[in-house]
Amino acid sequence: MPAPLGGLTSCILIAVVQCWVAAIPPASGSDGPSEVISVSFPPFNDAQLHYPNTLKFSWDAGILFGALHLTTDDVYQPPVQYAPDPKRSSGYVILSLPLSFNSKSSDELLLKDASFSTTFTMSVIRSLHNTAVEPDDDSGLLLEVLPYNRGTNLDRAIYFSLAGKTSSNISVEIGKLEYYYEQGTFAFYVSISPPAPTPNAPPAKYTVWIDYDAKRHNISVYVDDHGNPKPGQAMLHAPLNVSDIIASHSSGFSFGLFASKNRLLPSCQPVVYSWNLNLDSVHFTPTTGIRHQIGWYFVRVLPVVLAAAAAAMAFAVACCCLASRYRALTMKLKLSKAMLRLPGIPREFRYADVKKATRSFHESMRLGSGGFGAVYKGAMIATCDGDDGRQRLQYVEVAVKKFTRKEDRSYEDFLAEVAVINRLRHKNIVPLLGWCYENGELLLIYQYMPNGSLDQHLFHNNRRRQHLHWETRYNIIKDVAAGLHYVHHEYERAVLHRDIKASNIMLDAGFHGRLGDFGLARVVAFDKNSFTDLGVAGTWGFIAPEYAVSHKATRQTDVYAFGVLILEVVTEKRSLGMADSTFPLLLDWVWWLHGEGRLLEAMDDEVAGTGEFDSNDATRLLLLGLACCNPNPSDRPSMVEVVQVISKSMPPPAMPLTKPAFVWPPEGYQLPLSDDSGDDEFVEADHRDSDRTNWEESECYDGLTTTGGIRSSEITKRKSRNVNERNITRDIENGV
Repeated sequence: MPAPLGGLTSCILIAVVQCWVAAIPPASGSDGPSEVISVSFPPFNDAQLHYPNTLKFSWDAGILFGALHLTTDDVYQPPVQYAPDPKRSSGYVILSLPLSFNSKSSDELLLKDASFSTTFTMSVIRSLHNTAVEPDDDSGLLLEVLPYNRGTNLDRAIYFSLAGKTSSNISVEIGKLEYYYEQGTFAFYVSISPPAPTPNAPPAKYTVWIDYDAKRHNISVYVDDHGNPKPGQAMLHAPLNVSDIIASHSSGFSFGLFASKNRLLPSCQPVVYSWNLNLDSVHFTPTTGIRHQIGWYFVRVLPVVLAAAAAAMAFAVACCCLASRYRALTMKLKLSKAMLRLPGIPREFRYADVKKATRSFHESMRLGSGGFGAVYKGAMIATCDGDDGRQRLQYVEVAVKKFTRKEDRSYEDFLAEVAVINRLRHKNIVPLLGWCYENGELLLIYQYMPNGSLDQHLFHNNRRRQHLHWETRYNIIKDVAAGLHYVHHEYERAVLHRDIKASNIMLDAGFHGRLGDFGLARVVAFDKNSFTDLGVAGTWGFIAPEYAVSHKATRQTDVYAFGVLILEVVTEKRSLGMADSTFPLLLDWVWWLHGEGRLLEAMDDEVAGTGEFDSNDATRLLLLGLACCNPNPSDRPSMVEVVQVISKSMPPPAMPLTKPAFVWPPEGYQLPLSDDSGDDEFVEADHRDSDRTNWEESECYDGLTTTGGIRSSEITKRKSRNVNERNITRDIENGV
């Protein structure tokens, strides 16, 4: 499974689990939807003082070191110090919850069937200003459940004990109380009175659990002083109905912790370290339930929807993963069968070896990139014969071409290039060593050319590049002519390169020229002389005029591009825009010099300044270049004649002083009645590409070049796929 989709599915599943847990309904009642309210303070901190609507402190209560102290006698330290006053009131804190036990108002929550449980950890300490040895009877901690907003007039109350028990010097009492200043207002309480600590002894901590069951109308109190879990048996259990004590007209109720029953400063004061409260089965009234119904159903339905979405996504991811693996396996089988049908059967390399050789296709190993893909330098282990006849392992440098277009396009590009280059065996053609396919990546492995491409030595101001002497330039032109003659006339079927230019001429260690990059090359059928394309393949400045009009590639269109290459090598000027401000085309500038009788002025200044060149040879090449670039294809020499002129077995052609006019259609030319007359089969182009023009530049690098972006003047225009690309793929797969 792909990592991004897998991570997304995991997140959705986690969210589903969380929402599902949140949507588990609590115990239901008869009045409508219910919920659970939980309040926890583990431990207390000063921030609680900033929430007056939740915790309300009396003026003599506060928080110190994360614990709740209910009297200023224990909270405030010097320089703030209060004089001892036995009549000073004890402190308290009120936790307000706007919930009523038995309300008929539609805007309130009903608690007549609500149960609650509360837990707190406490201890008792001696008052700083009370030296009594025995504590008073009212010392301890009181949990009171009192009417809502009863934060004032709590100084005095009358207590009525309902049940009590003393065990291990711990006294527990349950009762109700009536406020002295507001007669008729009742509450109930639970009193916990641990024994007073001995002087100078650390106080003992007690954990208290108080559970109220609203259905059975009883209350239970559990106490432990050893840090153990909740005991199995309650210390005090008594019947209690909250609705009978707190008035039904009350707008809600609150929980309060008090330091003393008689509201005066006790001799021993309680300290609370933590407090947890849970209210269960809180029911809404019917009208209030309508207001919350949409949200409640949303909480119920959301986990189901998310679970279904997660399941669907997981299923989709699994299907995509299986489909991807199936496509990869199918592609592997198709490629293997296609390669077996090719003459010579290219060697298949292991993907792991290629990846290791290129350092996982690291950017530092990239030689260049183009429209079909990127090229990387690598070093692979190969078996070679030693001087003693024994086989030895040594590193061999290779250039790996990685196809990066869409998988279907890359597949066609890959087979089209392999179908051409694998057939060719010539010393002036960059040899193909093998291929590789895995995980959707198509790779071609070529022999590495250590001196890079020709254009790097001609046009790039790079100090590391060696200046090409005249003899070297002449030999490079001779080598390229031999390679092009081979693909045009010596091979069993004519091959049209269609992209001859300096960046596609590679130089080996001895600066011998080799024809490379057969990505646009096509094999012409036995009974054909041309190849028709919907678009124009090649690089502007090297495209013959008749090819731009007819879209028909021939041997003569390759000869035209070779003529432009000759002029670039001799003049060391680019074919477009670099010769003269008056002549944007190098060809026009050279022809103008020829008409002026100053043809040798086209020579590269650096070469001409050394005087090392032969003027006759320079004139021979310049005239040959002009002859190859004749606007009319019938007047151009064939590669057979080109090779003879370069080898000096034939005189250079006589060229007119002015450039001939391009005539189209030529004399005797007949327009084809159908798309496939006189040419290879003509296929329909992809509609996605038919209206789009792709401009791509040629990037130069060490070893190989491919067609790239638009940063140089050398551009390639393709309106569509090469028209016979799919036919080539089909022929290879069918073994034709």
